[in-house]
Amino acid sequence: MSLIDRYLIRQIGVTSIWALFALSGVIWISQALHDIDLMTTQGQSVLKFLIMTILTLPSMAAIIAPVALLIGLIVTLNRLNAESELAVLASAGISSFRLLKPLVIAAFVAALFTGTLTLKLMPESMQLWRLMITQIRSDFLTKIIKAGRFNELEANVIFHYRERAGDTLLGLFIQDKRDRDLILVYVAERGRIVNGASGNYLVLENGSVQRETPRNRDASIVAFQRYALDLTQLAPGNGELTFSPHERLSDDLMKAYLSGRETSAELLRIETELADRFATPLYVFPFACLALGFLGRPRSTRAHRMNAVLYTIAGAAIIRVAGFVFIVNGKDLPFYLFGAIAFPLVCALIIFIFDALFGHRIARSSVFPFFSRNAMPSPSGRAS
Repeated sequence: MSLIDRYLIRQIGVTSIWALFALSGVIWISQALHDIDLMTTQGQSVLKFLIMTILTLPSMAAIIAPVALLIGLIVTLNRLNAESELAVLASAGISSFRLLKPLVIAAFVAALFTGTLTLKLMPESMQLWRLMITQIRSDFLTKIIKAGRFNELEANVIFHYRERAGDTLLGLFIQDKRDRDLILVYVAERGRIVNGASGNYLVLENGSVQRETPRNRDASIVAFQRYALDLTQLAPGNGELTFSPHERLSDDLMKAYLSGRETSAELLRIETELADRFATPLYVFPFACLALGFLGRPRSTRAHRMNAVLYTIAGAAIIRVAGFVFIVNGKDLPFYLFGAIAFPLVCALIIFIFDALFGHRIARSSVFPFFSRNAMPSPSGRAS
């Protein structure tokens, strides 16, 4: 690796890391303010509140990392031009495409980092987050909620118990109206929290479940002697008994996808999640090619270099949004998973080939002034 490569990789890496920390910090603060009710309404400690919010950082960083690399590329190449370093390289006979090597190396490192987040750290942290949410709900039901009050656990979920006898709650009433098509009402003489290997449950005894639908005025009532209610059903936004595809480990998703034992709807969700996890790290490569195409050539101080920066950002946004649309709406296409993964790599290849074939012609043309790149000739007569 030459001195130029090490220099550019170091500059891009330092700037990208600072951008990653800054953006992650801003989003983390907004998330922390959103979850402040963990302390104010659910009686949790500051330490548990910090752990809960920190567990969301890998999922944030996985989205931010490609953007941080793009910022690092833009800032570094723009500074190199402002300090005439690109002009010096061009004067030495070094083509702008020579910069592709350090840019690709930096993008490859960023892809490895983002892939580690999306494939390993993010699902593991989301599973821990779910388990902590369940435990918080268990503590909330048994320690924070006071007897004799109708407490709203979240929108359209009411919890009430008459009194407490040791670890047992007496006179339980739970109403769940989150699903407009099905209203559930649980009534039981007693209930207690049971912590098992598969999760935490509220075990109701000697009661009934009332099910009411808008189409049927007559509610169906089922009596029971014992009924185990998964506490994840009472946690905000968590109505499923098992982990969602977003929270499952990558190897678990791959095994479920290859085995085909899940329902068709669940397999579709798994395929979409796998496509997103594998494709997200690869968007750094088209970002690197865009930065090289728009900012990799020297400009004079009279050139509107800010336009090139704006076009780089706009191109990256279009590619990322197009990839998101493809993942969301392309589920019925053949070879969907491979197509979603190959999409960013194909975009990078198209951008590079287009710039290699037409970049100099467009730069010299007055028809597209917004693509002007004022290439400076080298002593050998080559335009960089």
